[in-house]
Amino acid sequence: MSLRIDLSRMSPAAAIRQLDLSSLPAVHHNSGSRFGGIFLILFALFWGGVPGIILIGMVTSGEYESSMFFLLLFPVIGIGIFLGGLYTMTFRETIRIDATSVSREAKSILGYKYWTEPLKRYPGILQRTEHRSGGKNSSSYTLHIVELHHEEKKKRIILYESRSPNGFRKIWEDYCRHLNKPALEGGKGNMLSRAVEDLDKSVRDLAREGKLEVDFDPRKPPPPGFDLRVDGDQLRVTLPRTKSSIIGTLFFMAFAGVFVFIGFGIDDAPIAFGIIGLVFVLLIVAGLAWSRFTRQVLLIGRDRVRIFHDTPWGDTAGKVLDTSQIERVRIGQERSSNEREGVLLITDEATKKIGEGLPPEAQNWLKRCILAVITKG
Repeated sequence: MSLRIDLSRMSPAAAIRQLDLSSLPAVHHNSGSRFGGIFLILFALFWGGVPGIILIGMVTSGEYESSMFFLLLFPVIGIGIFLGGLYTMTFRETIRIDATSVSREAKSILGYKYWTEPLKRYPGILQRTEHRSGGKNSSSYTLHIVELHHEEKKKRIILYESRSPNGFRKIWEDYCRHLNKPALEGGKGNMLSRAVEDLDKSVRDLAREGKLEVDFDPRKPPPPGFDLRVDGDQLRVTLPRTKSSIIGTLFFMAFAGVFVFIGFGIDDAPIAFGIIGLVFVLLIVAGLAWSRFTRQVLLIGRDRVRIFHDTPWGDTAGKVLDTSQIERVRIGQERSSNEREGVLLITDEATKKIGEGLPPEAQNWLKRCILAVITKG
């Protein structure tokens, strides 16, 4: 039995790409956009054709001058766009995955490509994110990707791709079960692997079974800036204040100052510019005050972890995690490679990052401290 995924019938809110591996063998067909290809071809004919005709006319009439040489760039670029449109129109791809092998067949104006690879050569299923800057009229976003990972980049297969993080971890784990492959996390040189049978086990279960080693000595003092005290049957850990970037703060203050100057210092300029600048200034000052007068706090017990902020006006409500649901505690980035690392507390439902911006040795100590408390007993 084989099945075909028709992406054109998926709702706008659905995944950009999703291969169904619930029944093997599974076959996925993908093709380029005919409409997009036609648009590129027509645009290429206009972009490169019109300047090309003008250039030819000038040469044949003897009016060509060396200063007009730049017109040749338009036809050259147009040829590239034209070929891109042809490729988009003619591209066809078929991916087949069964219990023993993976194969990919691709056809386009560039030719025919085919390869097959034993499934056993794939070390596991990798979950990762990619930050996209967006376009001129669209905001940046993060892609959540599940990938059948291979050492050779050309043999990697994207199984799932979506802008939404909802249900992402469960989808990743389901793919691991379908193919009986380990779950992979992390980047090059720092790949973490988790066996299929351990996917839904908490760190407490893994420690009990001897599959997770907790290396933490409570007799050693914590890194500078941490405050520890016992609060009933819980450990209260107050984190150091993170320092704001001086260069970043000055840059944003200067950016806001330009708006303020335009709005209130230049005649006939819209006052809205000045108001926008003042809002930016207030947000920056509020952020600096928040980092200066508040501290992140963890109340760690065997059954739950509460994460909140200690402020001059009292404690915030924060977030409470059931320790029986925490499947991983690691250092890394939550959404994209552009953000600062922190200690991640990961469950099937959500990921909470703490200690963002702390030195690596402080984050490592915090990770080991959390694991020591929630796996005890």
